[in-house]
Amino acid sequence: MSESANTPASANLFRPSEVIGILRNHLAAGQVNQKVICLRGVYFKGTYINQYFHTANDRLVDECTSDEIAIAMPLGLRDDFDNGNVITVNGILDRSITNKGFIQIVLKVTGVEKIKELAVSEDDLKRAELRRIKSEKGFKNVDNILESLLYQDKRPKVALVYAETSITQEDFEKGVQAARTYMDFTEYRESFAKTNAFCKKLKELDEMGFDIIAIIRGGGAGLDALDEVELLETLVNMNTAWMYGAGHEGEKLFIMNIADKAMAIPHALGTYFRDITEEVIQKRNNSRAALVKEVEGQFKKQIDDSNKKNQELTKQLEILQKQNKEQTEISNKKIEELTEAQKEHEKVVKEMTEQHKNATEEANKLHKTQNETLQKANSQLQEQLKTQGKTLTDLQEQQKRQQEEFNKSLGQMQESNKAFQTSVSEMTNDLMLAKQRVAELENNKHENIGYIIVIAVLTVVAILGLIL
Repeated sequence: MSESANTPASANLFRPSEVIGILRNHLAAGQVNQKVICLRGVYFKGTYINQYFHTANDRLVDECTSDEIAIAMPLGLRDDFDNGNVITVNGILDRSITNKGFIQIVLKVTGVEKIKELAVSEDDLKRAELRRIKSEKGFKNVDNILESLLYQDKRPKVALVYAETSITQEDFEKGVQAARTYMDFTEYRESFAKTNAFCKKLKELDEMGFDIIAIIRGGGAGLDALDEVELLETLVNMNTAWMYGAGHEGEKLFIMNIADKAMAIPHALGTYFRDITEEVIQKRNNSRAALVKEVEGQFKKQIDDSNKKNQELTKQLEILQKQNKEQTEISNKKIEELTEAQKEHEKVVKEMTEQHKNATEEANKLHKTQNETLQKANSQLQEQLKTQGKTLTDLQEQQKRQQEEFNKSLGQMQESNKAFQTSVSEMTNDLMLAKQRVAELENNKHENIGYIIVIAVLTVVAILGLIL
């Protein structure tokens, strides 16, 4: 069966809060009892106060047993009572479901009356409180612990704590018998009367990794030491599951109320280990036989299915072989055709290769001729460039010489022009002096005619010298 077949539809899946809400509504719809009832018991105050309803969550414990019931005590009625008072209360029973899924019965108190001041001692009050603490922490399931280990073929580790001078070991051994084949028992001796030492030993054993710790003792004097508050407190706070097998038939101690599992006598404790071992081994063997039978059935079914599938596969194989033969013949024919085509292709390739080879040789020959021609033309060009380079060099030298000669002539012309400019300046000065002298002679025209003639002659000579 597939996994999906075992999975419920999503519409049928609920969250824990939804289930609790459904049951809470159901319980609220049906009252336990609409009548007022009267209860008697030992009163203990609780710590939680419901400010909305002005009530306290207290407890009423049975005078003869450790059974108790929760009571919703009005705050105005509880001030006159102390822990341990024997009281009678009137009220209406109600029931509700907690957030952890527990259904709780609560008496809603409407009236209360004190019967006795103290019904129990201070130690009894402490024991009752330890019983409450143990109930809140939860009792460990010894049966499940041992069965789980035995089913896994593991050996449970059990610590047997005997009283120091006890002779009950033989009674226990008579009961345990074959259980030792499947369990590891470790024995310890301790004085039960020395409470401090006994508590210390139990705390040590609690840290040693045992699966179960068993307290074993016969009946008689000194048995009441097992009800010491210090010992009870140690046992309540242990992490390891523990069992009680002490006393005689009819001897009832308070310690039995907090034990994870209690036996009336040591022999019964030994018998318990034997019975649970044999029961688990028998179930395991039966499970193995059933498993073997189931496996055989599954194996037979698998063989039948395999044979059926083998026949189908054989038939399919014959069909495939026939198809393969036909496909092989077709493939062989195609291969022959492809082979002939390949031969023709190779022939064409060979002819094209020869043609390519001849064309390549002709091209190489032509390339060689062209290359030689180009090399020759390049040589001639190089010679021409060389000659032209020499001619250009000569022209540059000639131009250089002409430039030098021009620069030299230009320098001489510049020197001549400078000298000419100097002569012009001197003649200009002489002319200016001559004009001045003419002016003076004009004033003395008649007296200096001869002198004027001389000046005129000098001026003409100067002009002629300038022209030349």
